[in-house]
Amino acid sequence: MKTTIKSVLVLALSIVTFLSCSSKDDDDRPDTVRTELVDTWSGYLEDAGSGTVYVYLTLNSDGTGTYDYDLESFEFTWGATSNTITLNWGEGEIDVLNYILSDDGTTLTTTSSEGAVTVLYSS
Repeated sequence: MKTTIKSVLVLALSIVTFLSCSSKDDDDRPDTVRTELVDTWSGYLEDAGSGTVYVYLTLNSDGTGTYDYDLESFEFTWGATSNTITLNWGEGEIDVLNYILSDDGTTLTTTSSEGAVTVLYSS
């Protein structure tokens, strides 16, 4: 009797575990950290107010990051799909950037919703 109850419990737990797994690919979840993007990226940004500014974008594997721009540093959390990066600056400020990662993983090209293109290189 005990063996039957244990077998039923193990079977029930197995079914629950199987059904709780999502069939949706993690590549499409906006809160997924894409390991190929984890790096420190640097390049020039065209800023209407400051002209051309050198920037550093650090994307950490724990979903945090820093953005160094014009002698200031900003912290954010991030996630990505296969073609967008979402940067959450806190207090409701969120930027969604389209991106293209070069085949060799050394060049990250981002496009903002306003159409501004920034090319960053792995540091």
